[in-house]
Amino acid sequence: MIREVDIRARGAAGRSIRDLQAPAAVFIAGRILLLLLVRFGSVLLPPSNKYPSVLPADDPLARLGPWASNWFRFDARWYVDVAEHGYHLSGQAQSNTNFFPLYPLLIRALQPLTLGSPWIAAWLIANLAFAAAILIIWVWAVSRWGSDVALRTILLLSVFPFALFFAAPYAESLFLALASGTFLLAERRHWGWAAAVAGLAGITRPVGLAVIAALVVYALHTAGKRQAAITAVSLLPFLAFVGYLWAAVGNPLAFTIYHSAGWVPPHGGIMSTLGSQFHTQLSPFDRIDAAAAILFLLSAILVWRIIGPAYAVYVGAGVALPLIHGLVSMERYVIVLYPVFAAWALIGNRPVQAAIFCLSLALLVLTVALFAGGYAVF
Repeated sequence: MIREVDIRARGAAGRSIRDLQAPAAVFIAGRILLLLLVRFGSVLLPPSNKYPSVLPADDPLARLGPWASNWFRFDARWYVDVAEHGYHLSGQAQSNTNFFPLYPLLIRALQPLTLGSPWIAAWLIANLAFAAAILIIWVWAVSRWGSDVALRTILLLSVFPFALFFAAPYAESLFLALASGTFLLAERRHWGWAAAVAGLAGITRPVGLAVIAALVVYALHTAGKRQAAITAVSLLPFLAFVGYLWAAVGNPLAFTIYHSAGWVPPHGGIMSTLGSQFHTQLSPFDRIDAAAAILFLLSAILVWRIIGPAYAVYVGAGVALPLIHGLVSMERYVIVLYPVFAAWALIGNRPVQAAIFCLSLALLVLTVALFAGGYAVF
């Protein structure tokens, strides 16, 4: 009897390991591809000196040369700045209060274990978080539609043209892991844990509010008002951050003050805001932001129909919230909206699936080359 139980346990363990092979393979292959593209992307395009790497020359990672330095651009320095010096509000070009605190806190916590380098800590956290996100989304999709759809979902997510930000020292990977974890916990009726994880998402990226709103909608539709009220407590960490900013820099809305130029505030409605993006100093990249916003807003309709209203709320709010400050960096806001990739993976036409994958992969090569070369892809 004991032997039979032992055999069954070993069989279950073997199946569990095999179940992890697909997401592990996607993650590892994706990291290798991105590393090669970042290192040799300059062969495809002439490098730009306008936005150089922010990795300090004396950091241990600098010894790796372009393999590492090309990843550290744009907002990477702001996250490290918050981790090392905290928040400061002195003027639009100098403020860092729009960078939410969880990722910098983790950088600071891990720094003693990474040769004292916050840059290594930031890079390590981002990539480990994406590995966790891939696994969570895999489990979620397998439980709903099976392994074939799950594989297509994580593949489409991994080769999306702006998936490079899941490997860069940015907060997107951490946010994706928390957002996907929230919904997986909610679907398994672990409401308290779902609220806790959503609360962490709320202090990772501004679109964490979209996760909280979607979680409340999901609880309301599946479990009633009592559970919806429980999940609403996930707003508390965000409110605590607002209170902290009020006490620390004297402005509870300091998280809305951006550190760089190019943001176009909304005016006259969404279409007017979209149109204004074609006349900013960031052209032509502003057109990519506008296209990403439109694509994911339209995909929210598909998500509503085949996955559910709560997920559509997450996607719709995930696009709409950034419109408060225009469309700059919209590509980073949409990459975390993983239900869209699941909806695309559910398209039954195989040629369409192949076309989406190939087009995404080709554009990923281009965007990584631009990013590695110092062009304004942020």
